[in-house]
Amino acid sequence: MLNIVLFGPPGAGKGTQAKKLIDSYHLIHLSTGDLLRAEIAKGTSLGLQAKSIMDRGDLVSDEIVIGMIENKLNHNPDAKGFIFDGFPRTTAQAQALDELLERKNSSINMMIALEVDNVELTRRLLVRGHESGRADDQNEDIIKNRIAEYNNKTAPLKNYYSNKGKFHSVYGIGTVEQIFELLCATIDNKTKVKVIEPDGIPTIADVNLDEKKEFSKKATEVVAPKVAEVKKVAEVKKAAPAPKKVEVKKAALAKSAAKKVASSASATKSAKKVVKKAAPKKAAPAKKVVAKKAVKKVAPKKAAKPAKKVVAKKLLNQRKRLLLKKWLRKQLKRLLLKKHLNLLKK
Repeated sequence: MLNIVLFGPPGAGKGTQAKKLIDSYHLIHLSTGDLLRAEIAKGTSLGLQAKSIMDRGDLVSDEIVIGMIENKLNHNPDAKGFIFDGFPRTTAQAQALDELLERKNSSINMMIALEVDNVELTRRLLVRGHESGRADDQNEDIIKNRIAEYNNKTAPLKNYYSNKGKFHSVYGIGTVEQIFELLCATIDNKTKVKVIEPDGIPTIADVNLDEKKEFSKKATEVVAPKVAEVKKVAEVKKAAPAPKKVEVKKAALAKSAAKKVASSASATKSAKKVVKKAAPKKAAPAKKVVAKKAVKKVAPKKAAKPAKKVVAKKLLNQRKRLLLKKWLRKQLKRLLLKKHLNLLKK
């Protein structure tokens, strides 16, 4: 018989997962709220006692709840197991349930808690309140109080079942199917024989300490040689020269720089026009003198003086070269900065 205590804070998806587990493992859903309503509707002695207590505004005693659970167990002697939903809520109730199951030659196999952080729980409940119209799911303060109450009440129960080696925590964030797979893996780990995959890594959750030791030994035997091979490859790669990809990247950068220079040809032409228009007339004689001195140093003494037009062209060419050099320097600086930033990002 498979008996599971399923816990989860409001909004953890406990109801949805309980239905899927019931269908998958052919279990009977045992909810104390449903039991109370059923016993009251049938008019049984326990139901009448519970109704009188509830009418006074008091909580139903643990003895009455345990009596209702015992009736449910007696009516389903051939059941494959039960999912206890919302019970036990205290350590005393957990002890009373263990005593009842012991009399039936059975026991709780595991207590599974769906773990979801408070921020996600609040978000889910607010969405649910908007869709369903439930008032208690639309007030954030009420939601926080409900979550705090759950955490305070279940903390002792987690310790109780942990000491018995029966507490299991399952991550409750993800798709319904992903969470269901984790729940099934946790249950199968306790009820089915574990199979180790060829890579030495178990695919099921919550293995105990002895099993972990066995798994780790087998895993190291299989995985250790692969790790050694990976390390050797990494060392060879470090010792090897720079790959060709770096050279290809350099060539690509050079090509892109050349394209930018070519595309800026039109800009240089416009710059030439600006230089011609902006050049002052008074500065011309000084430039001619500088040009003449430069010509005197290079040309022989007997060489004829160049014409005025030739000197002007040379000056313009010098200006053009200076402008091009300045522009190229700026472009190179930009490219180097971009490359440096890319290397830093990597």
